[in-house]
Amino acid sequence: MGPDPGWQAQQQFDQSRRFREMNDQMDAQRRRRARRGSGSGLSDLLKLALLVGVVVLFAQNPELRAEAWAFAQELWADVQNS
Repeated sequence: MGPDPGWQAQQQFDQSRRFREMNDQMDAQRRRRARRGSGSGLSDLLKLALLVGVVVLFAQNPELRAEAWAFAQELWADVQNS
């Protein structure tokens, strides 16, 4: 005898319900990520503060600026030569 048609129908129903639940969870995660954007506001603020601090430090210290520029040029030369 073949499998019970009622049992098969119940299995298919359970499988489609699990698939819908999984899909709903993935949609909810996507919505949460989209709402947050690329990063949190705090991390963006910290990045901006760090950038401003570095710019101010370089603006106030010409020797440091010259050393950083020389280091960047040496690094670029090494990258081009390798």
